[in-house]
Amino acid sequence: MTIGLVDAHVHVWDPARHDYPWLNGTDLRRPMLPAQIDRADGAATGMVFVQAGAAPHDALAEATWVARSDWPELIAIVADADLRAAAKLGPHLDALAELPRVVGVRDLLQDDSTDSFAERADGLRIIAERGLSFDACVRHPQLDALVALLERVPDVTVILDHLGKPPVDAGIDSPAGRRWSDAIMRVATRPGTFVKLSGLTAESSDPTAFDRNADAFVEHALTAFGPQRTMLGSDWPVSATFGIGGRFIDWVARVRRVVGERDWPEVAQASARRAYLQPDLIDRGSVGP
Repeated sequence: MTIGLVDAHVHVWDPARHDYPWLNGTDLRRPMLPAQIDRADGAATGMVFVQAGAAPHDALAEATWVARSDWPELIAIVADADLRAAAKLGPHLDALAELPRVVGVRDLLQDDSTDSFAERADGLRIIAERGLSFDACVRHPQLDALVALLERVPDVTVILDHLGKPPVDAGIDSPAGRRWSDAIMRVATRPGTFVKLSGLTAESSDPTAFDRNADAFVEHALTAFGPQRTMLGSDWPVSATFGIGGRFIDWVARVRRVVGERDWPEVAQASARRAYLQPDLIDRGSVGP
């Protein structure tokens, strides 16, 4: 049976339109537009745009540009929002609400001190009241701080990006890998929390280590969250370029092999649609797989 994929994590940008400071000095400081996206040889029929790190003054402009772009596969937008600025968050969310397909927000945490995570609690409560989801992008040493933050806001739907950026080259049996696996179990016990199988090639600098270790990280995340809370993403073009890079179709094949055919429809599309498009179907009374 052919299952159309939902790519739950895609970025596009145009540095001529908006300011992306993080692109300075990289090979990606050029337009990366919807027509260029790696569609896994045509398998990806639905896509979720996730904010791409535009400068704060361009956050609304970025979402507006994406919402108005020629992008037939676009089904949802996760826009940028500064959750620390709770007093200013309402007007920003009002403006986002005027745009089609905005269903969630991301406040990029991966480069912030974990001491600042608690400052997002009020902002998380506001987006929960608005029925928006939260994409959490952290590195593996930050997972415990993320758990502490999310314990304060039980009602918000959370999607953990890139498996929490685990130590791919070190492997799951390394000390860092064991800490990651324990932390992932704690994240997964929280109802209304999903995980994205994405971003691992960007976290690896060694193709041999990646090939040896990647499956175990995917399998552990799948076991922790269950297929109903696990989705697939390309992280294009970041994971196609940084680290060891690679094609989305190869990542799809790896994940499908690990997941197995029985659970593949959930991971390929149903989980992403549930998290982003049908939040009323999320069971907040159960945890685990």
